Amino acid sequence: MIFLGFFKHKKINLNSEKITPASLEWPEYVITLDKKNFEKFIQKYPLSVVDFWAPWCVPCKAMAPRLRRLSNIYKGKVAFGKLDTQKSHDIAKKHRIMGIPHLVFFRYGKKITSTTGVKSVSDIKDLIEDILKKKDG
Repeated sequence: MIFLGFFKHKKINLNSEKITPASLEWPEYVITLDKKNFEKFIQKYPLSVVDFWAPWCVPCKAMAPRLRRLSNIYKGKVAFGKLDTQKSHDIAKKHRIMGIPHLVFFRYGKKITSTTGVKSVSDIKDLIEDILKKKDG
């Protein structure tokens, strides 16, 4: 402990409380995001993918089962979320989303890359694998 004047201050070892990817609680499915949980979600994981979509968007609906499949494939490595741009247009505007469906890849809250339009599971897997290799390499 450090004594400053009359007050006791406990020394905190920041390294001892570091969260590793293995110790994280990874989502079991694609998380529905909104203004209450978006920032916490993208900052929590070493790699997260957010699908910016809207209910009226037919191509966006095609992406939903693909993301569910990818969330099963990458369980414990990648967190997947979806954000309704109609309900959270302020977040979409902040991230400069001009077209949907739009996938944004984050590393601890920092945007790594993004892609617009309907993508195959294989295309998204290729992007994820490239990102994971760069992180490990």
